[in-house]
Amino acid sequence: MKTAVKRVRGPLIVHSTSAYRVGRGLMAAYLGVWHRLRSEGVEHLPQTGGFLIVSNHQSFLDIPVLAAAARPRHVAFVARASLARSRFLDWLMRESGCVLIEPNTPDRAALEGMIAHLQHGDCVAVFPEGTRTPDGGLGVFRAGAVVAARRASVPIVPAGIRGAFEAWPRSRRIPRRAPITVRFAAPIPPGTEDPIGEARSVIAGMIGDGRVAAR
Repeated sequence: MKTAVKRVRGPLIVHSTSAYRVGRGLMAAYLGVWHRLRSEGVEHLPQTGGFLIVSNHQSFLDIPVLAAAARPRHVAFVARASLARSRFLDWLMRESGCVLIEPNTPDRAALEGMIAHLQHGDCVAVFPEGTRTPDGGLGVFRAGAVVAARRASVPIVPAGIRGAFEAWPRSRRIPRRAPITVRFAAPIPPGTEDPIGEARSVIAGMIGDGRVAAR
């Protein structure tokens, strides 16, 4: 029998709470010292208004990497609902404004949550591959990830992460020391014919095979 997963509920959080700022600050310090995190193309992140970050997914480190790189913007991450089984993660995600989604299902509640964040001028981040890469390479992007951006009529900012796979692949229990780079590309405007295909192409161009950290 499957254990029921508690969904994160509460007020819509579209700004950086104390818990979010403290967690982001601690992780930014860790990533800077241990992984020499380098952020490029941050000028492409809109300073105001809603937008959707679409990124490849290499590691559990991807969420703090994007949160640290997107400062000072608040980022509402779309995460698997199963993570809420952890009491600490449930609290942290609730305080950080995360949107939980049931993988491989038409999760309308999660979609409406993403749209609400975007319409309130928040930044939302999704990993269209749906799961961490098994080998560092770029997987297939699911088109459903951009429905919220289309409904809210906001731009999509592609983000390419390199080095996180070497730092913490899904086969390891703890991370190891390795440099990580995240690059943001120019926003893809609303109304683009194939935004998810364009985003994947841009990310592929930024990360190459995705298996070696950018220097």
